[in-house]
Parts: sequence; C-alpha cells; structure tokens
Amino acid sequence: MNKYSEKEYEIFSRLFILKEFSEENIKKLCEINIGIVGIGGIGCPLSQYLVSSGIKKLTLVDGDSVEKNNLNRQILFGVNDIGKKKVNVAKKKLKLINSDCNIDIIDNNIDINNINSLAKCSIIVDAADDWKTSKFLNEYCLKNSINFLYASVIGHDLQIILFDNKNNKEHLCLNCIFPNKNDVDLPRCETVGISGISAGLAGLISAQKIINFSLNLSNERNILTVSDGKKINIENFIVKSKHECDLK
Repeated sequence: MNKYSEKEYEIFSRLFILKEFSEENIKKLCEINIGIVGIGGIGCPLSQYLVSSGIKKLTLVDGDSVEKNNLNRQILFGVNDIGKKKVNVAKKKLKLINSDCNIDIIDNNIDINNINSLAKCSIIVDAADDWKTSKFLNEYCLKNSINFLYASVIGHDLQIILFDNKNNKEHLCLNCIFPNKNDVDLPRCETVGISGISAGLAGLISAQKIINFSLNLSNERNILTVSDGKKINIENFIVKSKHECDLK
C-alpha cells in the first residue's frame, strides 16, 4: 500500500494537523487517483491544489501546446512555456510541489483510443471546455461506475457538479441536466471570453469538492455549485432528475 514519506509529512504538516485528517483519512488520501481531462484554466489550479492537498496519483490528459492567450488563466504556464506541450510542462511544475507524487500524462485529446487509461481513476474530472467531450466522459463514467466531476466556466460564471456513479441509488448524470440528443452550439471561452479569476475559483472549488467527497468531509453528491465571479457569491443546489434519462 502506498504511504507518505517523511519528506511528504513535512510538506503537508500544516494540512495534516487539521482534525479532519485522521490517520484513516490520510490513508484514504494517499490512495486517491484523479484523472483530469483538460489542463487549462480549470485544470491548472485544480491539479496544483490537489497535489498541494496530498493527492499522490494524477493522470493529466491534453493534446494542446501552450499559447500566449492561455497565460491569463492557465497558471502553470509562463511565457517561456509557449509552444511546449501542456502536459509536459504541467507535470514538471507539479513535481516541484511534491516530487514523490505519481503523475501520468496523455499527450492527446481524450478519445475512445485512450479513455481506458483512466479506468482505474477514483474520479474523472471534465475540464475540457468541449461539450462533445463532456458527453463522452459522462457516458464512460456511467458505464464503468467511475465518479465524474463536471466543471465549466463561461465569462464570469462557473458551474460544478460531482456525480457519484458508484453508490448513487437514484440515477443522475450530466445528460439528466442537459438532455440534448445532438451537439449544441454552446458559448465557449474563445468566443465570449473568460475571467481568469473565475476559472481559478472553479479549479479551487473542484479541488475542495474532490477532497470533501473522497474523505467524506461533507456531502458533495449531486450538488450543483454555481457562482458569479463579479458578485463573489457561491450557491449550491440539490439536483434531481425529473425525466427519463436516455443513459439510465
């Protein structure tokens, strides 16, 4: 079984003295395996705070290279990283936080050919900003009983929800909330813009949801979290399906 080294206990010493981090929860934390699809405005701060919170196993999936227009929100990258592969830069930067963490990378966009690389994940996170990818990940997680976190930011507005696909007695998935059968022309950050601060907030909230859920610190099952960054408000809604889902 994996365990933390003495060096890691020193790195996370201020975290582990919190009462929530019992010996049992520290063992759980050590075993969590998170797959992050999309190392952008949400995926960058999310991965940083997961590693900073003691997560030792990550798989990063992204086929893109760093561009200038990424730098306002994708905080793992700097000017010197332009043109380099995102997953390579991200892994190198995250290893500077905890060199003992295990980070696998997939230098391609997620598809049917590489999705099974995430089969052993505790939670798969959709931070890809692509509706086709969101639907694909939702269906895969449902079929394979893998917990799924969907996170999205447009402009200043964010929405995040974690679906418990292992223990949920009542079916609820992304398709229940957005039941469109065909791809829709949704607004994306490249067309309507995005606040780097709101993207960062989405990454932080997603990280906290993962920790809360994994260590049973609070109920995160089927709770839709929304926020308007301009108003600095965060609201949580309990979501229930009211129609017959095609994926049920």
